[in-house]
Amino acid sequence: MNINQDLESQRIHRNQTRTQIRTSNQVKEGVLVNSNVPLSDSYNSMLIGDNVELPNKLYEKNTKREKGILPICGITTGFMGMVAGATALYAKSAKDVIDVDLAKKLSSMTRNVCVNKEIDQAIYRLVASPSVKATKAMLGVAALSSMGFMGKTFCDGFRDVWVKKKEADIHKNLQENLIAVETQSFAGKLQINRNLLAEKAKEFSKALTEKPEPMENFKRRSISFKGTSNDNEAKKKNGIAKTLGYFALGAASLGAIIGFGYMSVKNIRNSVQSMKRGREKVKETINTLAEQMKEHSPERLGEEGHKTAKEINSNNIKNLLVSIDATPDEVAQTAEKLHWHSDEEKKSFIADTLFSIKKSTEKANSALGGSGEDRNTFYSHVSDYTAFFYNWLMDSSNKQFKTLFFGITGATAATYLGKTAGEAVKDVQVKKYNADTELSLQKRLVSTELRNFKSKKEASIQPLCDEFYKQRQNGKSEEDLKVMADSILTEIKNGPPYVYS
Repeated sequence: MNINQDLESQRIHRNQTRTQIRTSNQVKEGVLVNSNVPLSDSYNSMLIGDNVELPNKLYEKNTKREKGILPICGITTGFMGMVAGATALYAKSAKDVIDVDLAKKLSSMTRNVCVNKEIDQAIYRLVASPSVKATKAMLGVAALSSMGFMGKTFCDGFRDVWVKKKEADIHKNLQENLIAVETQSFAGKLQINRNLLAEKAKEFSKALTEKPEPMENFKRRSISFKGTSNDNEAKKKNGIAKTLGYFALGAASLGAIIGFGYMSVKNIRNSVQSMKRGREKVKETINTLAEQMKEHSPERLGEEGHKTAKEINSNNIKNLLVSIDATPDEVAQTAEKLHWHSDEEKKSFIADTLFSIKKSTEKANSALGGSGEDRNTFYSHVSDYTAFFYNWLMDSSNKQFKTLFFGITGATAATYLGKTAGEAVKDVQVKKYNADTELSLQKRLVSTELRNFKSKKEASIQPLCDEFYKQRQNGKSEEDLKVMADSILTEIKNGPPYVYS
């Protein structure tokens, strides 16, 4: 049995220490065990009815099919399938490299190692070019980094200790404020119990002195836990409405899918048309450049000028053909329009252009990717404040390096301290606000908890009262009815839901 189901117990459980929770649970268990009242006459004192129906929920079955070993088989088989697929892909890749075309083959790649940390950069320079200055700078950076790390550790630890102390004070204040809330809730439950005892005592006293009511009144008084025919018809109508709603939702989704599909096809068609128009525009530009090449004769520009202009125009035409992914026929037709000194020159242009069109990769720029050989290269990109200390140690005579170091290091330290202090204050304020919110919530929940308690109390007592009136209608003696009434009053006082301190 769970003894922490009501809101008051959950609130106490959330806001107490482990020792307080254990003590509270022991008290509740003792109350539960010691609240059982010894009864001699079972039918009267325990109010056992002649025919009490079980709740409908008892017969509802909601079982889940046990899959057993199927998930284990699935995961192991699936994993081994993935391994087999990966090895097959590797074997196919190794096989494809043998027969791959030169234009499609992946180019070599230089491995660039970026040294981002200042201490790593200092060690690299010490190893690459050992000197007294490099050694002094590396040791200085190591010492400064250690000081920064220890300072950060101290600030973080101080912040955590201060926040924890404030959190303890906030928790203590919350506990002090919750005393009044819990007292109000506890007193309200006791008042509800006393109200029910007084109300039922008057009702039973009146029932024992008056004549039994007609059976029709008793039937009207009884609470029925079965669904009526109107409820069943309403459920049926709701089921039909839900079904129609599902069909409507499905039809709307299908219509949306068709509409989006039509829009997608239309967009693709428009894109294709736009690409065709762009391709034709590039062809016009190629024809214009070809006409210009005819005008750049050696007689007009000179031999050297003609050679330069021809090289520029042929490269531009080649790049334009590559940009539109020209076919071999288009490349050959364009080459025919150009002025060549020999067939070998024309064939070389066609071959270079087709190779560029078919090529899948391009080498990276040397400034970004190195030389392109399969070797290692190193470069450094440091954005840490210790970099300025390293520069100053390497050239102590430069006063600007010194100013930069103290200025940036001071700004970095001040920023970190400000950030740490701001976060600490923010955490404490958030905890205070959360405690105030929790207190406000518990105050607002008192009325809800009391209504919940009263509703459950009445639900546990009403069937017993119905049984009392039923036995009275059936002619039970006054002595037996008095025993039943006393048992109901005892159940009101000590029965569920229980009042805990």
